[in-house]
Amino acid sequence: MQVQLALDLLDPEQALSVVEQVHDVVDIIEVGTSLLKLSGIAIVDQIREIAPDAPIFVDAKIIDGPQREADLMAECAPRYYSMLAVAADTAVSRVLETAGRTGSEVVFDLQSVADPARRAQELVALGATALCVHKNTDHGGAPADSFADVLAVRAAGATKVSVAGGISTQSLPLIDVAVAPDIVIIGGAILAAPDPRAAALEFRALATGSPSTLQSTQ
Repeated sequence: MQVQLALDLLDPEQALSVVEQVHDVVDIIEVGTSLLKLSGIAIVDQIREIAPDAPIFVDAKIIDGPQREADLMAECAPRYYSMLAVAADTAVSRVLETAGRTGSEVVFDLQSVADPARRAQELVALGATALCVHKNTDHGGAPADSFADVLAVRAAGATKVSVAGGISTQSLPLIDVAVAPDIVIIGGAILAAPDPRAAALEFRALATGSPSTLQSTQ
């Protein structure tokens, strides 16, 4: 299971500081939607200067103006970027075609989709390979149960399934056992920690199932 750090911040300097602290601990660095709106796609190159080898995910949440948005993503060339799963099929096909030409992978965010399993099947039929089961941070209930949709989504044939939404070091082991996602997306639990690197190390140890050999300081 890979760890994706979501930079859900409104302070670019803070975001870059966190990247400096944890880029060698996490597997994927995500430019959060608010950070993208505030900083523009230039933030992607700023992250690359700090972590040139880190895969970058841009949480663009594309739904409107799909070709324009996909072309914008092509300019900054992230490894991954997101599109809302509720987008029209024609928009999905257009974005997938552009991403395929530019070497990015589109991750479809299933948040607020009424029937995630059915939409997952439709998206996979259109060519999608990566899907995200995204719950609001206040979803309530047992953490593992809240991500039960992962099992149905995986059955649709997606090769990569990620989960996001209020995940903590307490809930991650339960989620891993219950649904075994490929990627776990962590935001506030690392960003708001007194020591973001130590928090990231803890998540990495849980995700890999073994104690980390990395040191808590660089």
